[in-house]
Amino acid sequence: MAENKDNLSKNEVTAPDEVTQSSIENTEHSDALSSFLERETSDVMNKKDDNKKPKKLSKNAMWFLIAAVAVVLITALIVILVALPSEKDQADLDPGTPLSLSVDENGEHQAEVILNSKGKLDNNSYGTLIEYTPSQISKIEVENSSGNFTILAQTPVTVNEETGEEETDATIYTLVGFEDINLATGGPDTIANDVASLTFNSVADPVGDKSADFGFDKPRATVKTTYTDDTTATIIVGNEAPSQAGTYVMFGDSKVVYVVSNDAVDGLLFSVLDLVSLEINTAAANTENAEFESLSLSGEAYSTTIELRPNDDKAIDTSYKMIAPKKMFVSEVEAANITGAIRGLTASEAICVNPSSSQLSEYGLSTPYAELSAVYPDTSVNLKLSKPSDDMVYIIGDSNIIYSIEASKVPWVYTTLDKLTPDTVIDPNFESLSQIEVTDSSGTYVFDITTSTESVENTDGALEDVSSTTATYNGKKLDSDNFYVFYQNICAMENAGKANDSGSGSVALEIKLSYSTGRATDTVTVYSTGNTKYVATLNGNVQSLVYKSYCTKFSQCVQDLIMGKTVGSF
Repeated sequence: MAENKDNLSKNEVTAPDEVTQSSIENTEHSDALSSFLERETSDVMNKKDDNKKPKKLSKNAMWFLIAAVAVVLITALIVILVALPSEKDQADLDPGTPLSLSVDENGEHQAEVILNSKGKLDNNSYGTLIEYTPSQISKIEVENSSGNFTILAQTPVTVNEETGEEETDATIYTLVGFEDINLATGGPDTIANDVASLTFNSVADPVGDKSADFGFDKPRATVKTTYTDDTTATIIVGNEAPSQAGTYVMFGDSKVVYVVSNDAVDGLLFSVLDLVSLEINTAAANTENAEFESLSLSGEAYSTTIELRPNDDKAIDTSYKMIAPKKMFVSEVEAANITGAIRGLTASEAICVNPSSSQLSEYGLSTPYAELSAVYPDTSVNLKLSKPSDDMVYIIGDSNIIYSIEASKVPWVYTTLDKLTPDTVIDPNFESLSQIEVTDSSGTYVFDITTSTESVENTDGALEDVSSTTATYNGKKLDSDNFYVFYQNICAMENAGKANDSGSGSVALEIKLSYSTGRATDTVTVYSTGNTKYVATLNGNVQSLVYKSYCTKFSQCVQDLIMGKTVGSF
């Protein structure tokens, strides 16, 4: 057995090429046959299922798709690589003007440009001289062509109860010496933003030996700022650069001249008047305080002092009444012009703060052309106006600031007694009447009126009061629609002009109105004058002229009412 095994081994060793070649040929033959059979089977199956399966991409199509995606990716990569700056490009980026920033022994911020060995700037470019936030400012002292003023800044810090972190509130600014004056929104903020951070665009004079050429012999502003870390900074503003290139500034003790954008230092040129709010007074916080309790108008604009009060008598449908120089109800239109122009006024410009007597005289306010005093539930308002010129007036109120304002915004400067006279002689409330007595050339007619009120359930199920009025003449009930038109015709007794006559002619018409509210009877008397307009009085006081034709039509209206005819409306 061992011998046979050795022989076998010898045979395998002595004829390797023959065995290998035969095996390869047999294997290739077998693989080819298998491949052929598989291909044939696959072709048959593909034809059989041709309508059931989606076609697969060919190898060529697949390679084409892969190649296209690769091209896109490579292109994108190239674009990114091209966009990235090279080492040379990175070296060429502008690093800005080399600066040396410091705080001196006095706590003041200083800045110096760094020059080369030749005393020149290697890079004349941008830079930042100081960088804080407005909340880090405690005081700003401004000196400019308009004068000197100091602003104190305080930024409250509160602790968030949920996070326990500190949060800063809005900064509160106070103008020293003018603590009672409201400041304009944004004014102090503009100054604070200018001094909190200052960036320049270029260096105009790196040595500073020609500072006078840039306006620093007479600077437009010098501003010193104190920050919450007790350091300070000084900014000096010179002239504007040519061609709107900016504004020249110097910083700290250095004489180097920088160019900054104009809006970087515009607030440093503000005056006190630029900081004052143009809100002359505030509007009422709620409707309960919107109506005055008393009002007076005095001054050269009026022939005499005019006193107005709200009409608290509900029997008369009028908002205001006059108690001086005579007693009468007031025109709704003219009253609205006055009452709507007292509170919540906004000026066009602030002219002078805390004016002297000479300044009051200069602006026509030492002896005001018109003066208004009004008392409200929550405050009192006092306003003084100069004489209007080109629809502008100077005005001063309780804040002791002289403003200019359009005269059309304070129309009470133009009011007169004639304008205050109501459009109609009287306007009684219909539901308050208890009797109307009319006397004309044909006789006297008395109409009794009863108004009842009952609670009625509305569509929402809630109860509401509904009034119904019944009128009778000699015990006979009158048509309610006709009577209401008759009542409206009384209210339509139109003011036809100012009456110079005291009403001494014969009586053409008299109407007496009695009320269920307790108001005394009102008597309207119309006197004949012999022309087309008669004189009307109310309770003996001359009201206005009324047309003769009104009296004629009203007498006919009375006759139509008592006879049951349709009463025509005026």
